[in-house]
Amino acid sequence: MKTSATTTTVSFGTSSILTNYPLMSALIAFALAQSTKLFTSWYKERRWDLKQLVGSGGMPSSHSATVTALAVAVGLQEGFGGALFACALVLACVVSSLSLSIMCHY
Repeated sequence: MKTSATTTTVSFGTSSILTNYPLMSALIAFALAQSTKLFTSWYKERRWDLKQLVGSGGMPSSHSATVTALAVAVGLQEGFGGALFACALVLACVVSSLSLSIMCHY
């Protein structure tokens, strides 16, 4: 009796984290929002406040920018009619509404 073994080769070259369009979009949006805070605080206070690069709060909301970019990127990649986009959109709405309600209290 002859048996044959099959092997499966998994290539990670094309599935790099850098080619994950929704993730990269979200990270870039976060970085842009945080760096915008740095420049707006310099414009208002005429001094560089590097805490703005990592701190939360203020405008623009890095949380809202991140989830909005994620939802749009998922919609563009997977289609705006799918369940994955619906989940990303609901997440974006929840985070944005919480972000807005927190900003209104300060």
